[in-house]
Amino acid sequence: MKTEKVHLALFAEDQIDQAAEAIERLRKFGIPDQNISVISSVPYSEKILGRPMSWTRIPLIAISGAVVGFLVSLLLSFGTPLLYPMTVGGLPLLAIPTSIVVTFELTMLGLLISTFIGVFVETISPSFGPKGYHKSISDGSIGVLFICPLECDERMHASLVELGARLEHYAEEKLWL
Repeated sequence: MKTEKVHLALFAEDQIDQAAEAIERLRKFGIPDQNISVISSVPYSEKILGRPMSWTRIPLIAISGAVVGFLVSLLLSFGTPLLYPMTVGGLPLLAIPTSIVVTFELTMLGLLISTFIGVFVETISPSFGPKGYHKSISDGSIGVLFICPLECDERMHASLVELGARLEHYAEEKLWL
């Protein structure tokens, strides 16, 4: 049976470089990125903290919506006149200039609707990794939340305290059989 514990290293708001160094040291101790979370009242980018870039599916969903909107506009602009041909006063059956406007508008409508739905789905989707909170995060502190094996505790704590971290321990333990 392997026991792991959730820890929180708190850094002052002006210690962003130390928080990035702490993440690097955690990686050197063998803790994978999915077991490390950064919580902060300021949205720091992944690049600042040396974290891997987080990818979402929103661009793929948005492009899919634009393609669906484009296909629907082509169906309406060109499919309907071909199904029900009606020539009026010598005008062409398929009017390209007017269909450009409809095609653009429906493509953008599909893009906007699918982007909204994609952002909504990404927001309600569960996130994985350690979860926790400390009241000093609201006051500007930067928290590095991580899960580590009990055998690494002492060396890791000494390494993080050396950087100026204040360590908090959670009672939550994960038992892996």
